Amino acid sequence: MGVLLALMLLPASAVAVIQSPVVLDGPDNEVLELDGAAMARDGSGGVVYRKQVDGVAHVFAVPFDNGRWGGAVEVDGEDAYGASQPTIAAGEGGRLLVVWVQPRNVNTHGVALYELMSASLEPGAGSFGPALILDPNVGEPNTGETRGIEPSIAMAPSGQAYVVYRVVTNSCSSEDPPSSSCTFGSGRELVDVRVARFNFRTWSSLGTVNRARQIAMPDPTAANAPAIGIDLSGEGLVAWQEPDAGGVARIWARRLFGSVRGNVLEASPETLSGRQVSSDAEAPTVAMGPYGEARIAFLIRGAPGTAVPTTQLFLNSISSAVGLNASQLNGAVSVGNTASSEAGSPDLAIDPVGNFRLAWPLGASVDELSGSIDTTGNLIPIGSTVGRTSPTTINPAGGGTTAWLTSTAGIPAANVREDYAAGAFQLAQFGGSISGPVSQLSLGGSGQGDALIGWTVGGPGRSEVVGDFVQAPPAPFNLVLPFGWVRGSSLGLSWETSTDAVAGTTYTVYIDGKPRLGGIPGLSAQLSSGSVGDGVHRIQVLATDPSGQETMSDARPLKVDVNPPVVRLRLIDHGRGVNVRVTDSASGVQKAATTISFGDGSVSRHRASVEHIYRSGGRYFITAQVRDRVGNAATVHLRVRVQ
Repeated sequence: MGVLLALMLLPASAVAVIQSPVVLDGPDNEVLELDGAAMARDGSGGVVYRKQVDGVAHVFAVPFDNGRWGGAVEVDGEDAYGASQPTIAAGEGGRLLVVWVQPRNVNTHGVALYELMSASLEPGAGSFGPALILDPNVGEPNTGETRGIEPSIAMAPSGQAYVVYRVVTNSCSSEDPPSSSCTFGSGRELVDVRVARFNFRTWSSLGTVNRARQIAMPDPTAANAPAIGIDLSGEGLVAWQEPDAGGVARIWARRLFGSVRGNVLEASPETLSGRQVSSDAEAPTVAMGPYGEARIAFLIRGAPGTAVPTTQLFLNSISSAVGLNASQLNGAVSVGNTASSEAGSPDLAIDPVGNFRLAWPLGASVDELSGSIDTTGNLIPIGSTVGRTSPTTINPAGGGTTAWLTSTAGIPAANVREDYAAGAFQLAQFGGSISGPVSQLSLGGSGQGDALIGWTVGGPGRSEVVGDFVQAPPAPFNLVLPFGWVRGSSLGLSWETSTDAVAGTTYTVYIDGKPRLGGIPGLSAQLSSGSVGDGVHRIQVLATDPSGQETMSDARPLKVDVNPPVVRLRLIDHGRGVNVRVTDSASGVQKAATTISFGDGSVSRHRASVEHIYRSGGRYFITAQVRDRVGNAATVHLRVRVQ
């Protein structure tokens, strides 16, 4: 098994959380290719891959839940002809959704007909449900070509999802072209960019989202595939490449409101510094936050003497307030450039407040970029690569995880880097249980800093699927404390779940900087009145996951009143009278509940300080009934001798 090889630079309190990789299938000569990884906000997820069964390519998934990998499960058990281009998405509770392409028939001209299929693994289930037809016609009608369908799924925690995919409707190989832009040898094809919505167990089509189906697009490739995102409410955003009227490929986007499509929005710039952009934009990627805010990253390939002389990386954004009839995005901003002709596809992640993290392979280097809503930061090289992708995910507490292919002694290996909020990081390099190159690297992030990573090791004839898990510290969480002053008998506190990918997180309550209650498995605690005294105390809760990683909550004040009011007595007027004073150093005296009997028939009510002169000397018994504002009550008996 591959081991941790590279340098670790960690803060003293951090714990290594890049786990040891696990062989999920193989090694054997049946494994074909790993096709994707996905992870939900609660840490469940899985990977999808293909392997041969009786000589036919089938789709398999390995679920991941509670920090452990499950066994391989066949997804397309009813498929007799072979599957291709699978992709995977994850919802909470262990829900998985897989989409793939498969043949369905052969027409009278001998052309294979294809359909887009899906199957889901429901929470708690041990197998995928029946396959559903998502789209019955996804192959080019004249040739049956399925190249470049490239389905991509985004799933909300609840299980709602969107898929975007392409269908070549005419390969422009006919001598009778259907449009002026679709001619033989043009290197372009007529393409539909289609979107469908998954509502737990059924699909509904949103139809074609591209602007002008009659304008031929560049040949579909992985580099110009459409991208899609979804927020917590189930609304989405789709981005795709499509030529404008002049034939220059731009990046376009639409918001998705359930089954309703928003307006087409232009994401890439037509002009820069007053000059027309004549280079194609490509490689769109979408990251959508939980409340609808989103970012779109893409490339514009450089051409000397044009408005974009070198390849540039752009970032655009859309706010959560943008509605159905929006007319524009916030505006594309260039965040990096390179003279290399081998710039790979960027990958993007966003957190709940709009901060983002972007990774971009540039020739032999991988660069990272982090930024906030207002600033973009700078690209920082983090390692060397031999691949064209570098998937990444973000941690809302700061940092995140990025994976990429590197080379060790000329053999590709997997690099996994976890960045911490304080600027430190840890870096691991992995292979598998057999020798051979690593390929098909994929990463699925939870959005909470955790990540599932998968890859294959070996070549044709003997290969294996390997999975790894990066566990972030427990996410920041908030305390829920009583408002105002509370009695010592009602010292209850609770806290939000510190969303973690592994069960078993425990909590410790700190009072004024010292641990008082530890090993709490739940999300609440009851303090004893003996553990605190009167006054304002500083309360914190420490979350500790099974790996020993810790996250401390912010300190919050807890106002505690344990004791009833104090009654003080002093003689006045040369010993012929008394002053009775009721005080409470915490919540204060409840004057309306105060009664003082002086022992001579006189009574004072509703006063916290009172003077009384006796008519004759002697011994008297004073009784004070007192209560503070949180209900601590007492009856105090005092004896006094006056002149």
